[in-house]
Parts: sequence; structure tokens; C-alpha cells
Amino acid sequence: MRYKQYTICTPSSSFFAKNQYISIAIQSLAMGFLALVSPVLAGRMDCWPIVAEMTVFMGTIAYCQWWMMDRLLCLGGDRTAIGMLVSVEGPFGKAFPGNWDTDYSINLLLPDNPLGADKARVQASTPYGHLVSSQPPVTDNGFTLEGYQATDVASGIKGEVLHAEFEGAGVYDFHLGALIAFGLATLALGSCLFVPFPIGHLIMLILAILAFLAWLLGALIGNFDGASPEDANPYLGELHTNITSPDGTSKGAHILVVYGTWVFDTAHEGWNEIHPIKLCERIGIWDGHWPKDIKDIEKMWEDAIAKATAPGTIEEQKKPENQWAVHPVIDGCGDGG
Repeated sequence: MRYKQYTICTPSSSFFAKNQYISIAIQSLAMGFLALVSPVLAGRMDCWPIVAEMTVFMGTIAYCQWWMMDRLLCLGGDRTAIGMLVSVEGPFGKAFPGNWDTDYSINLLLPDNPLGADKARVQASTPYGHLVSSQPPVTDNGFTLEGYQATDVASGIKGEVLHAEFEGAGVYDFHLGALIAFGLATLALGSCLFVPFPIGHLIMLILAILAFLAWLLGALIGNFDGASPEDANPYLGELHTNITSPDGTSKGAHILVVYGTWVFDTAHEGWNEIHPIKLCERIGIWDGHWPKDIKDIEKMWEDAIAKATAPGTIEEQKKPENQWAVHPVIDGCGDGG
């Protein structure tokens, strides 16, 4: 499977839910506190601007690490779901500071629900209603499941959906830039403290400027490094909702099957979601009703994905004889090469 992933979810047993920003505050203030109590820095006011710069970088690193490694609460591994594409939330155009969240999000109406179905009805539906229902890891850590609603473009009807995201690299890029910046700033501080004036201060100034530029470059690159459905499936093509073409005809929304990690996003209390999407396929067009054989379609895709993602299948795919680009029937290659 082709997909991009920059986050990991945290198991409920090790999740810290009291205040998700505590670690950010502690780490960002740590450098400033050390500057106040350190005997080395006590009489070196000329070096304190570098300490302030390092504090900004440390705060950025802490925030990005929380975003990528501590924000998502695991709900039980990878899951398959089928749904009608109600709406799309692109990776760009978000307000600060959300503009570094460059994920590409989709919202799916789960079968056999009608447009506008409320949370209670969707949660009670089978076989995917449990994906949007409250789970023990959520309640045990003090969060409340509010659900996620999206509006169908054609009808204007709003209802409960399953939120799912292809991952963008915005926060990852910002994190990388901040790490480089912190390393350069550390060298700048060392130069200020231990290299004689004026050479030490000249080196400090150059390194401090480079550090700021690395931090800024990471922020700028991250702001434009967005996700795309093609990251998971380069042959997926254009996804569309119930949009109307210029000639007045409706294209109809795609019915999709998605596969990915089932999580609760603690930054947006509260809803469950598939994050990241590891597999996505177009399997039909919504004409206002679910296909009559939707149950058979669900079973077929669940079985196919389960087989494709099984450990035995993955190991077989790694073997050299299964790494061909042109089928062996055509090029004559076999197990022996």
C-alpha cells in the first residue's frame, strides 16, 4: 500500500489526558528557567537573546511532537469502512495555527443511513456504526464524544459522518526545521559563552540568523506541503461529492472504501476518525440510495482488504520473484529469475 504517515497514536494505557498542553509549556519554559538560574549565564546578558530564541524553538519542537506522537488516541488498530463522500476538507486555506495541519480530509456517510441521519441512528447502524460511537479509551481518559457532522453540497442536508484523513507533512516539516534551528542555536550559545569576543559574537550572530531561517523555512515549507488522496492511491482519480456540473447535471457522489488507523483526535474533542487513510478506492456512485447489494459489497471489500493486509501476504510480496514490474508470463521470468 502507498500512503504517507507522520503521526502515531498513543495507547490508552500510556495516554496523558489531564492537559494536552502541559508538556509544551514545560519544555518551552525550561530553557528560559535555566537561563535565570545558571551560574554560567548569570552575568552574560549578551547571550540571553540566544536563550530566548532557543526557547521558541523548544516550544515548537514540543508542540510538533505532541501533534505527531501524543495527540491521537488509539481505538483498536486498523479498520475498513465504506461510505458516500459527503464533503471534502482540503489541506490549505485553514486559519492560523491550523494552517500547518495540511491533511486532506473526507467525510463519509455510512451505510445504510440516509442523508441527514443523526448521531444516534448512525451509531446504531451496521456494520460501521461502532466506528463513530464512544469507546472506553475515550471516556476512560476524560474525553467526550460529540460526533462529527458534514453538509451534503447538493441538498444542503447536514448529518453525522465518519471523518477520515490523508496525512500531510505540514507539522513534520515544521518539526524538522525547528530541530535544525535548535541545534544551530545551541552552537550559537556555545560560541557566545566560550569563544573570545568579537569572534565568538560574530559566529553567534551568524548561527542565530541561520537558526531563525531554518525555523522559518520549516514553517513555510510545511504550510504548503499538503496531502492528496493520490498519496494512498495514485490511480484514484478525482473524488467528487454531489456536485452539479455546468450543464446542470449531477455527477453523483463517489462511494468509497477506506482502510486506516482508527483513532480519537484529542485536539478536536470530540470525534473518532480514520487517520491516516492507508487505502482508498472508488467502488460506486451515489444516486440517492445505497446499492441493493451493499451488504455483499461490504463483505467482499472487507475480505479483500483483510487478505491483502495479512502478514502472510505482505511477506510474500517482499520476495524477489514477486517484485516484477512486467508480469512473468510476458517477460519469461520465473522463480529462478
